[in-house]
Amino acid sequence: MALVTCPECQQQVSSKATTCPHCGFPIGQAQSPDLEAILCGGIWLAQSGTLVDAQLHATFLSNHTFQGQTTPDPNRFAGMQLVMSTSFTGTWQVAGPQLFFEFPLTMASGPAQTQIAIQFTRISASALSGIDRFVRPWEWQKVGRGRSLHG
Repeated sequence: MALVTCPECQQQVSSKATTCPHCGFPIGQAQSPDLEAILCGGIWLAQSGTLVDAQLHATFLSNHTFQGQTTPDPNRFAGMQLVMSTSFTGTWQVAGPQLFFEFPLTMASGPAQTQIAIQFTRISASALSGIDRFVRPWEWQKVGRGRSLHG
């Protein structure tokens, strides 16, 4: 038996438990979503402090590439944008509830290859929430169906 963290209350729970004994969250359902299938099911909008002043639109493909586009975050104050609007192709992998992806993030100073790892704590077919290695939260919303942002 292994211990897992309850996505709802963050307490340690047996991996064999069907519900969290602390808060009642359905643990078995929390472990079962297929993150890879969910990601490949549409166009996603991601927001995080890691993206500075931008949003990321991404379409994940089953060959572990994704088509992405950064755009200015409309919730930021007007002024000089640090992240430039650009379209690109990146790569991705999942391991359980973790997403690892790499892409060229274009800042005002030029493009830089960026690697991000996110531990998702909430996974559904239309929304994902998690935290990256910089302890910055990530919020993902499914914003459409489709196979491509570029065409």
